[in-house]
Amino acid sequence: MANHDRVSERYYGEINSEESHEATRTRIHWMCREATGKRILDVGCSQGITSILLAREGFRVTGVDLEEESIRYAQGELAKESKPVRNNVDFRMLDITQWKVKTLFDTVLLGEVLEHFAHPETLLIQIHRLLQEEGTLIVTVPYGYHPFYDHKQTFYAGNLAMCLMPYFEVLKLEVHHKYLCCVARKRRKTQLHMSPTLKQVTEWMQLDHLHFAEVEQNHLRLMKLRKKALDQAVEQVKRLRRQENVEG
Repeated sequence: MANHDRVSERYYGEINSEESHEATRTRIHWMCREATGKRILDVGCSQGITSILLAREGFRVTGVDLEEESIRYAQGELAKESKPVRNNVDFRMLDITQWKVKTLFDTVLLGEVLEHFAHPETLLIQIHRLLQEEGTLIVTVPYGYHPFYDHKQTFYAGNLAMCLMPYFEVLKLEVHHKYLCCVARKRRKTQLHMSPTLKQVTEWMQLDHLHFAEVEQNHLRLMKLRKKALDQAVEQVKRLRRQENVEG
């Protein structure tokens, strides 16, 4: 089953809720701000919105995705842009883990990609190869459990950082809406058996504590609203039954 991630449509508010629209825009704008250098690889580019936004600012972007429908949509959106923007973007349908290109990139974007890998090291080794020395890796993943059929990983601050550490130095971890957002730098050599420092572990725990307290508070508010709506519906049913009994 294909993923059909309709990220461009969510970005422009054409589908889903206002909350989804705002979360998508926040995540994509954050990724664009963190990009460095001039040559960008957008892995899992979906409908191409991030690639196009960066191209409008003069970046040279290669957007790749496995889904033919997504690449076709991205190319259609790119065709609406001015010639300078069109010249800055190359959309390709391919499997990034099998790509043999020798081109090196200044920044690689992994926007909601890692959670689809049962063995993320397969992808990370390839990204490490494709990045310039001290190149930038930008990662966003859903924060915590999301019940999507193709999500093979659930990420929190600690296990995302540990996943990246053998190949990249984690520079920044933030949470925006429901996304865990990370900026990392390519290591000169991979170090497969690295252990985090006490300071790093403490920072990751503090981040998770802060944001999961907020998640739990939001769930409690939602449960209270639903209980109130249910109580009101039950009372309405009782009134209707009493009215029926009186009229009968």
